[in-house]
Amino acid sequence: DLKQDEDVLDTWFSSWLWPIEVFNGITNPKNEEIKYYYPTNVLVTGQDIIFFWVARMMMAGFEYEGSKPFNDVYFTGIVRDKQGRKMSKSLGNSPDLLELIEKYGADAVRFGIMVSSPAGNDLLFDETSCEQGRNFANKIWNALRLIKGWKVEDSNQLSVFSNQFAIDWMQQRINAISSDYHKLIAEYKLSDALRALYSLIWDDFCAWYLEMIKPEFVDGVSKPIDKKTFDATVNFFESLMQLLHPFMPFCTEEFYATVKERNENDVLVVKQFANSKTEFGIVMSEVIALKEGELLKELVSTIRDLRNKNQLKPKDALKLNIETLDKSAFATIEKMAMKLGNLSAINFTTEKPANGINFVLGNNKFSLDAGNLINTASQKDDLQKELVYLEGFLKSVNAKLGNEKFVANAKPEVIAIEQKKKSDAESRMNAIKESLVVKS
Repeated sequence: DLKQDEDVLDTWFSSWLWPIEVFNGITNPKNEEIKYYYPTNVLVTGQDIIFFWVARMMMAGFEYEGSKPFNDVYFTGIVRDKQGRKMSKSLGNSPDLLELIEKYGADAVRFGIMVSSPAGNDLLFDETSCEQGRNFANKIWNALRLIKGWKVEDSNQLSVFSNQFAIDWMQQRINAISSDYHKLIAEYKLSDALRALYSLIWDDFCAWYLEMIKPEFVDGVSKPIDKKTFDATVNFFESLMQLLHPFMPFCTEEFYATVKERNENDVLVVKQFANSKTEFGIVMSEVIALKEGELLKELVSTIRDLRNKNQLKPKDALKLNIETLDKSAFATIEKMAMKLGNLSAINFTTEKPANGINFVLGNNKFSLDAGNLINTASQKDDLQKELVYLEGFLKSVNAKLGNEKFVANAKPEVIAIEQKKKSDAESRMNAIKESLVVKS
């Protein structure tokens, strides 16, 4: 003795009224909610129900409201396993979402899905992406602990290493990435936006900026940090958490609440995005500072690599000689390079020390004066091996550039890349030959 409920419609028929009926728009078309929320901005769905649902909602919207129900439709890809197969109970390749959340955390799972999911393309799910998300959250937590552990002196006087450059550079990095971030979000390139944020937070903020402004240790005790640098750092951290919040809402809300005391209404979930200073492009002074920052990172990374390669202890202070046509390029980064590279002095000279470790960056030549700390014979042997390798590499590049068929058919940018390879190799070989002459 069964009777069909009069209020129940066919699944797809009832679903196509969704944009209207969730706001009671059919039975009460003049209520305030339907006026405020209709039409909405974007519908997120799968490609397999374009006709069953999306097209029908469009028709219902024009029929009952006289306008389309949404402006954009974002089609997500299908989550597949690493072999490209659809998730299936019979195959046993479908991960248990609750187990993943229990193991890695909800935000880490969100991160893992989003970072590897280009707009509209299918996602080959790999659990290691969730592990990457968990490590990312831990990295931010450790950065927060470091900041909260600093003692702050009640002074706006910047430290001896001129943290002003670090502050300016970090602000400009946030401005630049923030501008790109909002453009990517507007274009629904969500995974690209997340990857840009990941690099900004992990590399620029945690690996470089915090290292630049970290107070010195004297007799095993950390010196206090000046208030101006500390306040700027907290502001940067807040900005980064706000940008990351749509992707990792739980962790960022907790970090934001922890970095300093707040009132109960100061929460990220309702906080509006700050206006980007680069909405209409980056000004020239910022471009210059960003280039100086890249030069600093490249210089310090090279010094650290050479220390490791030549078995020089990080605590041993070295002198650095620089041969350059543009001394001003190093003016703002000189003190920071001394701090991060543990240099006792930087000299602008063409002279090369007998026990120097020579290298080239761009058009500038450098020589680390290691004194008696380095094995000259071992370094000379390494340089000769590198010279032999470069000679073979240059030969192959010249052969390619000398091939008329390649030059005639290759794109101009490909030829430009090969020409740059040739120029870089020749510069490096000349620097090595000069170093070998000094060591002889």
